[in-house]
Amino acid sequence: MPPRKRPPQPAKASETPPETKPKMSPPSAAASAPGTDKEVRILPDAALAGLPAPERLIYKLVFAGGDKGMAQTEIRIKMGMPASTLTKHLRNLTGGKSILKVVNSVHKRAEKIYMDSRLDPSPEITGGTWYRNGQLDSVAVASARRRCLDQVDKLGVAPADAIHEGISRDCPGVAYSIEQVRDILRTMALDRELEEVRSTGVGQFSDHRAGKVCYRRGGVPQGGMMERIPCGVCPRIDECSPDGVISPSTCVYYKKWLQMDF
Repeated sequence: MPPRKRPPQPAKASETPPETKPKMSPPSAAASAPGTDKEVRILPDAALAGLPAPERLIYKLVFAGGDKGMAQTEIRIKMGMPASTLTKHLRNLTGGKSILKVVNSVHKRAEKIYMDSRLDPSPEITGGTWYRNGQLDSVAVASARRRCLDQVDKLGVAPADAIHEGISRDCPGVAYSIEQVRDILRTMALDRELEEVRSTGVGQFSDHRAGKVCYRRGGVPQGGMMERIPCGVCPRIDECSPDGVISPSTCVYYKKWLQMDF
C-alpha cells in the first residue's frame, strides 16, 4: 500500500514583537470637581484627533488621575519616555492647546502636578480651606482656634460635634464644616493648648457616651521634653510616610519640636 502522506505543518506565527505601550490604567469615564456636582468627562478621541499619538496617551493617563492629577515624574515612568521628550509634549498640552494645566502641591512644591484643565484640584493638593494660593491662611486658622477655645471654655469638656454646633449657633456668619473643626482641634491638641481625652461617661463626661473623643483645656505636660514629641499623639500617624502627603518633612509640629532646646 502507498505510504501515508504527512499532514501539512501549521504556519508559523509571526515573530514580530507586539507593539509596546505605556503602562497605564484605563481612564475613568468621568471625574468630579471637589465640593461640587460638576462632572467632567474625558475628551473624546474625535476632539483629540489633531494631537500626536503620544500626547493623546499622556492626556488619557493624566485624566485618570482625576482631581489629584499626576506628577511629571510619574507620567515619565508610566510612559517610558525620556524627560526631554515628555517636557516637549507637556508644553504643547498646557500651552496653546490648554488641554492640561499645571498645579502646585502644598506638600511637594518642587514637583509639577498635571491635570485636566477643566478640573479643580483636590484639597489634598491645595491644602484645603486653611490654605490660600498655596500658603497657610494664618489669620483664618487663628480665628478658628479662638472660636474653638471659646466653646471649650463654655462647655468645660466637649466633643468636636458639640463645639461645631456651638460655633454655628454663636457665629451664624461662619460656615465651618465639622471636618474643619476637627482639624483645628487636633492641631490645638498637638500644640498642648487643648487636651484630647476619651469620655468615661461619668463625672464631667456624664453628657457624653463612654469612649467618645472630647477636648478640654490643656494642662501642664508631664515628663521630659522627649515625651512631648507630637508623633506620639498625632491622630494621622498611620498615614505618615517620608514621601506621603503627610510626612515628617512637611509637618510643622515635628519641625517645631526639633527646634526645642532640650
